[in-house]
Amino acid sequence: MARLLLVAFMLWSGSLALAADDRTLTIGYLDFPPYMYQNPDGEADGVFVRLTRQVAQEAGYALEFRFLPAARAYQYMETGDIDLWQGFVDDPTIEHLVAESHSRPINVEYGVWYLPQTPQPDRFSDFHGKILITITGYNYAGLARYLEQTDRIQSVNTRSHRSALNMLVRGRGDYLLDYREPVEEELRQDAVSGIRFTPLWIREAGWLFPLAAGQARQRAQDFDQAWERLLARGEVSPPEPPQSVQTLDGMPLSQLWSQHQ
Repeated sequence: MARLLLVAFMLWSGSLALAADDRTLTIGYLDFPPYMYQNPDGEADGVFVRLTRQVAQEAGYALEFRFLPAARAYQYMETGDIDLWQGFVDDPTIEHLVAESHSRPINVEYGVWYLPQTPQPDRFSDFHGKILITITGYNYAGLARYLEQTDRIQSVNTRSHRSALNMLVRGRGDYLLDYREPVEEELRQDAVSGIRFTPLWIREAGWLFPLAAGQARQRAQDFDQAWERLLARGEVSPPEPPQSVQTLDGMPLSQLWSQHQ
């Protein structure tokens, strides 16, 4: 009898351990201030990180954060080495890899940065014959792939927002394709005189659950329901409505954003 009780206890405790593991998600994040970044203590921090922690707690999940280079994130989503990614939704390059939350708590502008002597672009064809600086691992909703395939625009990659700004200042490119807030964070630390920004579009961010990790759709549903409960209690706020951003005439992949037009 004692042996049977011991076996039963071991099976029960083992099932509890599996259940606990099932409620702990490995979440990837990158250097994208002010939304997510690694603080001086080596911990995940930022507006989106804090919001994700709040929603995960409401949904009954624990989180283990893992700092990743942007280029590595897509590989980890494909293999299921992470359970959750905080990123942009409606991305055609990864839509087959993830289950997306319906919740879209963050809006982020992206566009081109350029120096005073560079003309403001009015049409996408204004980039023809120019050099665009991009961040390695960022796909800009598929625009990076377009740049790889066209011979009308030259693109050069670099690893960070700061190195991209340095390249722009040194004349290594005509325009920097990047997001507004991360570059503004860099400019607060080291200003670039006269730099300008033309927004190209608003991107919505949400929670992406890699299908390869398992239970992706259930986890996405859990996060959506938790977000709705927090909204109903007034503990979180919906994102600010997107500002009016005029897509440049002739811009490729505009069908991705047709719901905003």
